[in-house]
Amino acid sequence: MSQNQKFRNWKNTKFAGMAWLLAVLVLVIAIILNMIVARLGISWDISPNKQYSLSDTTESYLDKLDQENVTVDFYLLAKMDELESDASTLTLYRALLAYSAHDCINLIDFDPNKDEDTMKKINEGNAYTLSTGDMVFVCNGVEKRLPGSSMYNTYTDSDGNTTGEDFVGENLITGTIKGVVEQFTPTIYFLTGHGEKSLDQYSTFSKNLTNYNYNAKSLNLSEVDAVPDDAALILVAAPGADITEDEMQKINTYLDGGGNISLLMSPNGGEFAYTNLEKIMSDYGFTMDYDKVYETNSSYHISGDNTTVQCELHKLDDDSDAADLTSSLIDQNLYTFMPESRSFHYYDENGKYTIAPLITTYDSAVGEPYGGVSDDPEEQSGSSLMLAAYSLNNARSESKMVVFGNAEFIDDTHVSSETVIVPVYLFLSTISWMYDSDIDMEIAAKTSSNDYISLQDASFARGLIIVLTVVPVVIMATGIVVWIKRRNS
Repeated sequence: MSQNQKFRNWKNTKFAGMAWLLAVLVLVIAIILNMIVARLGISWDISPNKQYSLSDTTESYLDKLDQENVTVDFYLLAKMDELESDASTLTLYRALLAYSAHDCINLIDFDPNKDEDTMKKINEGNAYTLSTGDMVFVCNGVEKRLPGSSMYNTYTDSDGNTTGEDFVGENLITGTIKGVVEQFTPTIYFLTGHGEKSLDQYSTFSKNLTNYNYNAKSLNLSEVDAVPDDAALILVAAPGADITEDEMQKINTYLDGGGNISLLMSPNGGEFAYTNLEKIMSDYGFTMDYDKVYETNSSYHISGDNTTVQCELHKLDDDSDAADLTSSLIDQNLYTFMPESRSFHYYDENGKYTIAPLITTYDSAVGEPYGGVSDDPEEQSGSSLMLAAYSLNNARSESKMVVFGNAEFIDDTHVSSETVIVPVYLFLSTISWMYDSDIDMEIAAKTSSNDYISLQDASFARGLIIVLTVVPVVIMATGIVVWIKRRNS
């Protein structure tokens, strides 16, 4: 072997050795960096809409709580590893990791079917109806529940197939954290002092209010100077007498500031008028009938009880902010019944009100005169009767009113009956419509997005496979052959 040949072999061996050495060094450095990144918990969200990161709004708020040494116990009724392994909850999983990275958040995940002690701790007295995936937030004795089912908005086509999904959980979670930190829970005040049904008769319904993050308390306006500041709405349930002018003034002051009121006016045979309550109703476009509704068609009432009548839910305009009140219930095709009820009428005063019926009877129903002070009361018949409705007063800080012709359908005797399930859910929806207990942090929903490759046909797909797999292998093999030849030349 000549001197030049030996030099070339030594040179090739040297370059090959350096190449292998560099390859090994790159591999070692990659492994070390990967270990460091894993240990430090560093990650980069390269998704198009940052769906795996918290918004600046949330990060700023949590940083503020960190600095103030606030601690929020965040109970998750599920195990984190279950969320991680499910592709459909990956966005939620990554969000929860980001929340728990802050000192102010004490994330406690547990199996609600196995950890009875934790369940008792967060649900003393069974105040909540909790399911797997739900969340409970606790701070300084204030608790709020957040349903796990509310984390995503899912869109389907006419066949029920899922067409899209938005993650809205961050806005809800951050808002709920803010709610418990600031110790604010809106209250439904049940008016007393006029023979109304008492709060004790609505214990089951009050529990439902707790699930929606509302308090329920009694309110006697003759004993206070004004409606309390934490009032989400005033609920008047089957009053046996009218309110006083002084009480009417206090209610009007509250409503002038954008307050809300629900009037559940069961039929009353007393020979008197609800003069002051009717004045309040008139400010929302309502008039009340002194009657008791019954059904003349036996197909439209409960057997043996013609005052528990089958009704129709009124479909609201799609562009109305109240459209969801009835649309979701209509889609379920459930029968709607109302027990012994009075009826109402409404009018619109040059666009002063946004007003519409919620529940109406069939044309065969009759409003029989019952109570009141009219010397010659008229029977209501020949057309559908309105048993429930809503109104928004555009000239009164968008104050809202809901009227129902019955107050018994949500009491402890009736609320669990399948007969009244539709009006019960409808009434709960009206409460959320009048005053949403969720604090809106104005954090945008995050839409899951995917990148797609459109394959025209099978031949195109086979060609793409060849380009992406066979060609690189051929190039690599050619390189190895050339290297061997050069090494042995």
